[in-house]
Order: sequence, then structure tokens, then C-alpha cells
Amino acid sequence: MAQVYIDAAASIKPKFACGGVIIKDDSLNYEETVLLGEMDNHEAEWATLEFALKEARKMELTSLIVYTDSKIIVDTFDKRHVKNKVFKSYYDRVVPLTKALDMFIITHTPRKNNRGADKLAKDRLYKERKKLNLN
Repeated sequence: MAQVYIDAAASIKPKFACGGVIIKDDSLNYEETVLLGEMDNHEAEWATLEFALKEARKMELTSLIVYTDSKIIVDTFDKRHVKNKVFKSYYDRVVPLTKALDMFIITHTPRKNNRGADKLAKDRLYKERKKLNLN
């Protein structure tokens, strides 16, 4: 089963976000970042999950355990319900990606256990802000 670590980082001025993804299994150690655009950190966590699931699909992975420090995402999967319209649009797109897998588990992990994905997201955000001379 592949282990997937996700995290996002967002800035307020200007408002934009980046995500970091690490996917590991016996023969794989994949790291990638994504510029997500204008959104807050909570939405960026959802966008990063969607990105990670699409990357896993490209790799033809069939069993995933996703580690995230976003309680909102984990709670949504536990309850199978989300009220926020923005998050619901992500949830509605992500669920079919998870249903296509043989096994999908998503679990909350403390931020200290998610440092790799956190660093990827923050480093990418720093680079994007530097391009705009904002650091």
C-alpha cells in the first residue's frame, strides 16, 4: 500500500497557495509540488488531495493511505458529508477517484509527522512569492 503525505501552504497577500505531495511505497519515492492559485489554506488542502489522487492514478497505484494534518478533510470522509459549498465541490470530485481504488484510507497525522509535505508546500510558496518580489 502506497503512503501519501499531503500538505498545503497559503499566503494572504497576495492570496495564493501551493501544495506538496509525497508518495512512497516499496519501489517509489515521489515528491511533487503544485501551484494552486488563489485560495485559502483549507481549500488548498482539498486541492492538494485532488492533485495527489490524480498523480497516484497516473502511477497506476491501487491502494493508498493518505496522511494529512487537515482535520476538516478527515472529518468530511468520516462523516461522508460537507456543508461548505467550496469543499463540497472538491469532495464530489475526489470521491470518484477514491472509489476507483481497491483500498483508500485517509487519516489525520500531526503536523510534526508531516514535515516532508509541509516543507515542499512552503518551499514552493516561498519560490512563487520570490518571483513576485514579495519575500
